[in-house]
Amino acid sequence: MAEQITHKRPLKIRLDKDKRKLLQEYYHLNEAQAQSQNKHNLPSQDQSSEIESTNDNENDTTATTTPTPAPVDKPISDSTLAELVHIHNTLLTKETETNNTIKNTIYENYYDLIKVNKLLSSVAEESTVNIEQLRATLELLTPPQSRKDKEST
Repeated sequence: MAEQITHKRPLKIRLDKDKRKLLQEYYHLNEAQAQSQNKHNLPSQDQSSEIESTNDNENDTTATTTPTPAPVDKPISDSTLAELVHIHNTLLTKETETNNTIKNTIYENYYDLIKVNKLLSSVAEESTVNIEQLRATLELLTPPQSRKDKEST
């Protein structure tokens, strides 16, 4: 398992590259749709400013979240082999990223769990030592007569 979790930095760089690639693919699709709409409907300036503002809003939201892939318009039976392979590879990449993220989370939390366990065991040991010291102090403070009464009961 140690071989699978090598280092955080290369994973993050690879994730960033994949996210950038997905964003580029996503926006190229949006540009193609916008161009086709521009050819069919010549929008006025008001409509074009609305498109720009929505694009700005999309940029803001996609910077913080993962973009959703564009839905496939044609059924699998009509897709070419190259398209199917591309979709398959994309899904495998996402699955691998998810698995690596899960493994890294487990790995990080495991060491945090070990630290918490050590802390709690040290607190428990300290409390037993403190209880013994308190009992010894209590025995010293109690009068000898009351000690005999406690021992007899």
